[in-house]
Order: sequence, then C-alpha cells, then structure tokens
Amino acid sequence: MPISEQEAELTRVRPVSRAFSSYVWPIAAAAMAVFYLATSIYIAAHRLFWYDELFTVLISRLPNTATILDALSHADNNMPAPYFLVVHAFLKLLPQAEVAARLPSALAWVLGLLISADCARRLTDSLHGLMAAAFLGCTLTPYYGYEARSYGIYFMFAALGFWVWSQTRKESWSAAALFGAILCAGVLFHYYMVLCLVPFAAWEAVHWKPWRLPSPKLLAGCLGIAGAAALLARQIFGANKYAAFFWSKPTLYGLRGVFSELIPDGLFLLALLMILIALRGPERNTAVAPMQAAESAGWLCLLIPFAGYLLALSVTNAFVARYFLGMMPGLAIAFACWFHRQFPGAPRVSTGVLLLLTAVGLYGQLAAVRHPESIQQFDQQTQTRRMLELENGLRSEGKRYFLCSTGMLYVELDYYSSQPGDYRLLIPPEKDLQALNTVRYAMGLARYYPFRFWTLEDLKLHARETALIQPSATTLNLLESAGIRSITRYRGSLEVAYLE
Repeated sequence: MPISEQEAELTRVRPVSRAFSSYVWPIAAAAMAVFYLATSIYIAAHRLFWYDELFTVLISRLPNTATILDALSHADNNMPAPYFLVVHAFLKLLPQAEVAARLPSALAWVLGLLISADCARRLTDSLHGLMAAAFLGCTLTPYYGYEARSYGIYFMFAALGFWVWSQTRKESWSAAALFGAILCAGVLFHYYMVLCLVPFAAWEAVHWKPWRLPSPKLLAGCLGIAGAAALLARQIFGANKYAAFFWSKPTLYGLRGVFSELIPDGLFLLALLMILIALRGPERNTAVAPMQAAESAGWLCLLIPFAGYLLALSVTNAFVARYFLGMMPGLAIAFACWFHRQFPGAPRVSTGVLLLLTAVGLYGQLAAVRHPESIQQFDQQTQTRRMLELENGLRSEGKRYFLCSTGMLYVELDYYSSQPGDYRLLIPPEKDLQALNTVRYAMGLARYYPFRFWTLEDLKLHARETALIQPSATTLNLLESAGIRSITRYRGSLEVAYLE
C-alpha cells in the first residue's frame, strides 16, 4: 500500500532527528554552556561593581555568618541572607572580588539554561531543546550571569522547578517533596520566587474537577514557600519597614514595560520569525498535536508579572521587571513546544529559528564582551571612572574633601578610591526621597564600614575645601537657600562644582 506524502516526509526526517539527538545535541548544548560561562566570567572580571552589587560585596565580606545576619537586620536590602553566605564563601576562595562575587550567578545562569534546554528536549526533541536555550539567550537573563545579585540563582531554581513539575508523575509524592524543596530553596534566594507557583496553580484551577484535592506538587509547593517564609521571617519584617519608601512602586505603566524589558528584542524577533514561517510556503493539511500540560503551564508563566503587580500593590510596594525573571524558563519551554507542534516533520523551519535566535543571543553577549565597561546602571561606571581620573587634579587645586549628594556614587568611590577618607556623603533633606533611599543603605552599614556623613553645617565649615560631586538639583537649591554659592568646575559625564 503506497504511503502518503506526509508519511514519506516524516520517514525521511526521523533518521536525521535521531542523528541530531545522538551527536549534535550534547556537543551543541555543551558549546553553548561553555560560551556563556566563559564570556560571563570575562565580563565579570572587566566591570566595576555598581551600587547594588557593592552592598552584596560589603555584606558578604563581613567576617562570619552571625555578623552577616546582624548586618542584614539593620540594612534595607531586598535579597535573603543565604545568597550573601554563598558569596561570602566564593570571596574566600577567589582573589579577584569582581569575579568571585559574580561567579555564583554565572554558574547558576548556565545551569538554568541547560535545565531549560533539557526539559524542552524531553518534551519535544533535541532540536527544539536547543531552541529553548537559544530563546533564553535573547532575553535579559544573560545579564544576570555577570551580576553580583541573586537573580541568576533565582532563574536556576525556577528552571529546576519547572523541570520537576513537567517531567515527573503528577501524583508522585516523592516528586512533590522535591518540588516543594526547590520552591523553598528558591525563596531563600529571592522572595519573588513565590510567584513561580502561580502558573502551576492556574493550570490546576483550569483542570480542577469537583471533589478533587489539589495535586501533591501544588500542596508541597505551598508548604515549601511557607517554610522559607518562616526561616526568613526576621529579615522579611525588617525589610517591610522600608517598603513605603521603595524607589520603584507598582504602576500599570511599569506592568506594561515588564515584557519588553525582559525580552528587549521581542517585536524584532517576532517579525523575523514570521518572515521565516512565511518563506516556508503553503502549509500542507497536517493535524496539529494537542497542547501538552507543560506547554500550557509555560504560557501561563505570563501571569507572573500580573500576580507580581497585585502582590506589590497589596504587600511589598516593590515592582521591578527583574523580579519576574522566574517566568523565563517556562516561557522558553512553551515557545519550543509550540514550534514543535506547529511544524511537525519540518526541521528546516525549526533549524532556521534556532539559527536566528542563536545568532541574536551570541551577538548580544559578544557585544558585552567587547565593551564590558558600557554595561552600567544609571551611568555609574562612567561617573566612577571619571571621578577616579579627576581626584589628583582636584587635590592639586586645594580640595581636601569630595562631597557626594547621593549614596550611589559615594559607595562606589569609597570602594574604588585609593584614598577613600577624602569622600563624604551629604545627608539630604527629607523631601529628596531618592537621595534619602541611597543614604539609608549606607547608614545601615555604617556600623561595619567607616562611611563618612556630612550635614549642611559640616559643609558650611569646609565649603572652600570641598568639591561637590554630581550634585542634584535639590542639593543645589538647598545650598543656595543656605547662602552657599556653587561654581561648576567640570561638566560632561560627571559634574563637579566648587563652593564659595
């Protein structure tokens, strides 16, 4: 009996797919992992720490666990204690602080990438497993592979949780215990890991039947989160004191921007993908396979920012796009599963998509490798480097004190300057909330590090010996109302003013 054209096509594809699985998959996955790990370490070694990272380093460099926990109870910091203990261990092992503090993130990011790829591979095939990894390379997640904050580890636990949920039997209590342990561990590294339970709870709700208990995994996940909250209760209540002053509050505008920030090239990539699909030509009459539970849960990860918005409105008052990094593994897996379903027996389309995503991801990472100093928040790398260049010239002009009006620049210069004792941090007026936030961070660590603060009265006593570094408009108005005249000495990337 003659076979159909579709069956003939599938027969030709299977040997290719088996060969790809046996030989190309491990080599390609290993190459991708090595590339991202090596480049992340290189970038980490060639970037200065910025403000948020410096608080990771300063707390983690304290001598022992008890001191670290005490510092966290007095500091306004949005990361749980276990992350600082991990960085503390790495700082003891490696000599260069920039690499040591960022290496846990690099290792976790690469491991999360491989876990996501393997999960997609098991649900589809090797080609689409690599597609999931390539998709992640086009998102914001590689950035957190060379950042001394806990987001890379958070991403890894989100990927591992999705793997366990999708690859183990639904009613297995041993798998449920593992799933709960993973969520517990994830929350111990970032509070917003609790939101990773949202897509699974939504999937359970959609498939709920009367008189049926929730699945063991969902129950175990809730218990794991509750256990982590109990362990972190002291730090959670301590951080809650500062919730009202958090710099990024929940807004609908911020919610709209989450997706474009986490996937910066999203619309561009979508346009290219649609072109590739259109170039395939007319679609044959093929039946599309039903959506798997894992793909459904992956798309439901898109609910995480919406749940985070409600959480921020009701409890935390903190809404930043990076808090929702936990949705990315599920989204990448769902994306790969969708292509596998829509184009069965058409490896050319999926191969084209894989090559496109890989090229975009590699280009972005290599651009960061070429110019690691350009990777910065709030122009801090440029300003810090510029001030370090100006130090000796300012001293030769009779300036003994360098006064910063915000804690961001002060903490960086205090860390990197060869003479940190020359720097001072101005305590701003109460109406300057942004400056107060950065000063509050520094004040929380002043009991452990010799940070130096000035009031307006201190400034009046030493005005002619002081250079004001990157003054804010609020600071200049304050000085003018106090009868202190300022003259701009340097402009450009860093503004320096002299006082009279």
